[in-house]
Amino acid sequence: MGRLAPEDEQARRARTLPDGVNPADFSEALARGLAVLEAFGTDRDRLTQAEAAKLIGVSRATVRRAILTLEFLGYLRSDGRSYELTPQVMALSGRYLGSNPVSSVLQPSCDRIGARFDAPCSVAVLNRDDALIVARFVPDHLIAIGTGIGFRTPARVSSLGRVLVANLPEDEAAAYLGGASGLTEAELAEVRSDGYSYVADDIEAGKHSIAVPVARWDGRIVAALHVGATKEEISPDRMRGEVLGVLLDEVAQRQPQLI
Repeated sequence: MGRLAPEDEQARRARTLPDGVNPADFSEALARGLAVLEAFGTDRDRLTQAEAAKLIGVSRATVRRAILTLEFLGYLRSDGRSYELTPQVMALSGRYLGSNPVSSVLQPSCDRIGARFDAPCSVAVLNRDDALIVARFVPDHLIAIGTGIGFRTPARVSSLGRVLVANLPEDEAAAYLGGASGLTEAELAEVRSDGYSYVADDIEAGKHSIAVPVARWDGRIVAALHVGATKEEISPDRMRGEVLGVLLDEVAQRQPQLI
């Protein structure tokens, strides 16, 4: 094995593996390839090799190998200078969505609820520091660019994320406390006690949302369902009343289908 560049060695040493995982069984090359894919986003639709290397904290030579491999496999394409994702990346997410009962069972729920309140309705699962959208309805009169399936919202500040974090085991939820968001144990305890999370003005001024946990057949929380709108479109009282009631009824009806 060749000697690692200083940046790569530093990244390898900084990586914390779960208990029981043998470092010899961990593929750094695969991890770097996935890190390259994750570096792209709605605000970074094109990246040069140097930009990707800086974002993921490894050497340019290492990123070059990963990018050229991903280009060969069809996941990236180049204009001669920078790279962008190709639609083939959607095949990976499509396989997840197709095999995930949460998405298939709750997409119709999003459609019904969103149409009823003429407002965006989403289902999300927890993915590291974010709530990841896996089912989504957006009214025709709203622009849905960048907010559909696969969109991420910060778990610590969004109603979707707070519901998901509040229902984690206590030791796992502790990792989300504090930081720039200032999320506290008292706030999570309130979400657990209430059975829902209501958030206003935290992500965007004038907007608010409400989310409830989604349990599968055995009671395990596997997702969150939410409605978001401006306060003019849906008043806070209506959000905590009628909208909350509809969300709770929907997840109760869908629970036996989530196996």
